[in-house]
Amino acid sequence: MKAQGRQWVWAIAALLLFALAFQGSRALFAPDEGRYTAVALEMLSSGDWIHPRLHQEVPHYTKPPLTYWMLATALNLGGSNEWAARAPNALLFSASVWMLWRLGRRLVPAQPVLPALVYATFVFPYAASNLITTDTLLAATELLAMWGFVEVWWSDSRGARLSWGLVSAGGAALAFLTKGPPGLLPLAAAVLFVGLSAGRSGFARVWSLRALLLFVVLASWWYLKVALDKPDLLRYFLVEEVWNRVASSAVHRNEQWYGGFAIYLPTLLIGSLPWTPWLFGGLVQALRERAGLWPRLRDDPELLLPLCWLLLPLLVFFVARSRLPLYVLPSFAPLALLIARRLAPLDFDSRRLRVLLGVWVLLLVFARAAPAWLDVPNDERRLAAAVQATVPRQVNEVAFVETAPRYGLRLYLGSSVERINLPGTDAEPESEPLNAELAESEGCRLILVDSLELAALQHELRRVTRAWRELGQARGYRVLLIAGEDDCGLPAP
Repeated sequence: MKAQGRQWVWAIAALLLFALAFQGSRALFAPDEGRYTAVALEMLSSGDWIHPRLHQEVPHYTKPPLTYWMLATALNLGGSNEWAARAPNALLFSASVWMLWRLGRRLVPAQPVLPALVYATFVFPYAASNLITTDTLLAATELLAMWGFVEVWWSDSRGARLSWGLVSAGGAALAFLTKGPPGLLPLAAAVLFVGLSAGRSGFARVWSLRALLLFVVLASWWYLKVALDKPDLLRYFLVEEVWNRVASSAVHRNEQWYGGFAIYLPTLLIGSLPWTPWLFGGLVQALRERAGLWPRLRDDPELLLPLCWLLLPLLVFFVARSRLPLYVLPSFAPLALLIARRLAPLDFDSRRLRVLLGVWVLLLVFARAAPAWLDVPNDERRLAAAVQATVPRQVNEVAFVETAPRYGLRLYLGSSVERINLPGTDAEPESEPLNAELAESEGCRLILVDSLELAALQHELRRVTRAWRELGQARGYRVLLIAGEDDCGLPAP
């Protein structure tokens, strides 16, 4: 028994080492990582954890707040650095692996640990855990909801079903606070599974009034709070964040009819390496046995559930008009269960298998480390160093003219970051007019402008009789200091 306990300790330690390795090596990459981190840092500096902001004057409600809360907590505990910002996703990835082992006890009884091993060594979930986005959190909370559902469905104890129902409802509520309605897709798949397996009578067994109440309270309180504070947000959530992403091409994210095939098929096939051959094998087998597939599924709920869990959300993602690879990250949990069922039992005593898996794990770890040595245009750390090199003391604000702000500078410079629009141009939602910006006293403020917009900016500064100094270039941006403001420690020209 003691030997078995030591084995589990070593297994957990190895998983955490695998998940945390090189998480802090790579700089933040624009735009997503910088944006999420900037919102979390603004929460810490303002003390307002209810209303997400990119800048003290720029609200940012494109995502519910759970990701920002997680990041803000990690940055507060671990300091303003890349490792602290990425540690939560590493821990969530580890938790997902552990939950798949627990699910394996119900759905892959021949070898319960196999779904966890498959998921841990998938390319896509491991790579995604190194990105500061909502998606690893969403995958983990959805998995928690489905784990609770599985325990409810397969439990013979009414008390256990009630307790696990609360776990499922809590996971679904957290998923809803992470990304809104898409977080409920696995539970929609669970509804389909119950209907196919047991009909109407099955629903009374699964969801209790207590669980429903817990979900409603946890999932809705933040939305109600911000909607009461800002009534126009209700329309924004329903139109911009739901309708436009599902039925409209307004967001311009691979909205073409073939966009789902172009984005999701390569993501699933490449992202499921090194287990893709067994995925293909399962598809081929299903096609060969299609005549008897439904009777087999009806008699095998452990296979039917992960199939519903995989296929129903994928169908929604294919139909929706906004498509990005990370949207299907939660689909890799049921994919791991399906592949594990096809593989089990796998001979873990095989030396060849252990060597191959060891080599693959090392490849994944070093592939994560490699970008730290690459000089890429969206590297926020290098840009911050180049900007800081133009002045001798700390920068209080960096303002970008007519171009997407590089919000990652907030982490590296400790400065606020915003966007300026010039007169006569279409203002972006997060931008501030040039005249309004110049009227504010921001301390050491630098203006970053693309060379293509430099002449237009200089024309406007002359028009309002403001002089400027050009301090140099920073990775493609021209760095300007407006005369008459804080001189950032530079000598008079």
